[in-house]
Amino acid sequence: MKREVFKRLVHTIFGAEEEELVCSEFFRQLPRYVDLERSGRDAAALLPKISHHIHQCPECEEVYKALRDVADS
Repeated sequence: MKREVFKRLVHTIFGAEEEELVCSEFFRQLPRYVDLERSGRDAAALLPKISHHIHQCPECEEVYKALRDVADS
């Protein structure tokens, strides 16, 4: 197993919160998160559950990266 994959698994297991954000709610709030980032604001501090979900859910992280890339172009 690659070291990065192992680190992500450990982070996912030990980083779990009692009430996790579901992906549908993540998708609803994601555009706002990206807009905050692009405006120079601390999106992670303003929307901590979104930030946490990005690090917990690889599929949603990919969507986040894609949206951020589109917004930056």
